[in-house]
Amino acid sequence: MITALIVGGGSIGKRHLRNLLATKRTAAMVEPREDRRAEIVAKHPGTPAYATLDEALAHGPYLSAFICVPTAYHLEPALALARRGLHIFMEKPVSHSVDGIPELLDVVQQKRLTGMTGFCLRFFKPLQKAKELIDAGRVGRIVTARSLTAVYLPDWHPYEDYRSFYMAKKAQGGGVLLDECHAFDWMQWLCGPIAGVFSVVGTFSDLEVETDDVCEVIARFGTRAVGSIHLDMVDRSARSEVEIIGTTGTVIADLEGHHVKAYDHAGRKWETFTFEPSYDRMYVDEIDHFFRCIDRGDKPIVDLRDGFRVQRVIDACARSSATGRWVAVD
Repeated sequence: MITALIVGGGSIGKRHLRNLLATKRTAAMVEPREDRRAEIVAKHPGTPAYATLDEALAHGPYLSAFICVPTAYHLEPALALARRGLHIFMEKPVSHSVDGIPELLDVVQQKRLTGMTGFCLRFFKPLQKAKELIDAGRVGRIVTARSLTAVYLPDWHPYEDYRSFYMAKKAQGGGVLLDECHAFDWMQWLCGPIAGVFSVVGTFSDLEVETDDVCEVIARFGTRAVGSIHLDMVDRSARSEVEIIGTTGTVIADLEGHHVKAYDHAGRKWETFTFEPSYDRMYVDEIDHFFRCIDRGDKPIVDLRDGFRVQRVIDACARSSATGRWVAVD
């Protein structure tokens, strides 16, 4: 049995393929673009690359599927493969809307499959340290929190024209609200579920894109805390920061700088934790966790229901921006 069928041979599909092979697992790829298939075969001799899902399924069986196509196309292959009994690793976000996700959740549950959402930053050491400090009571009760994710789209994939990248294409599910949704996951992981949002989402820069390039969100959490979440793809400084302020302390995680600071209000001093830069490690840890969950029947640290929760926050942000009103997260 082949360990994983990767659906989509773009950058994240290629990354998962490299990591699967490096960890002595087997994989096959589905990718409609002939140039990408040729690249895969050249770089990874012995790894099959098929033009269609039907062609790949004729050469199974497979233990799991990694859904790595553009966001708007996630659900169709995920549903088809879950119905065939494949465990599902779904790149984030689960989809471009909430429609159809409950059906996928039902199939995964009925067939007793492992379903995981690819919020890889749950496996990133600085963010894990922030979670550890918060859970240990270093901030007390969380009062307020801030998250900033800022990138520059043309620098994201410098080897290709950003205007042809799916992030620039509305029909493919691009834009910061959908693709930078890691922040909605980690803020709920650290602070508890988001209960409601007020947001402004739109295209504000001079980038030649069809999608939103800036998103500003004020969020209320079910834990009484309030927070702000900023997403953009116009800032060339490339920053990713999380700040959690509580009744007894503060934790600040600089995800680009690979360090975490904790401030004790009573002692009035900072403690700093520094980590070696290793982005690829979190992707390896992520897939290792996925396959351990399959082997043991455990619930993943971030399952498809967590992904659905994030999707409902995304939907609430879109509705808030469209109506100019506060929107509860269903």
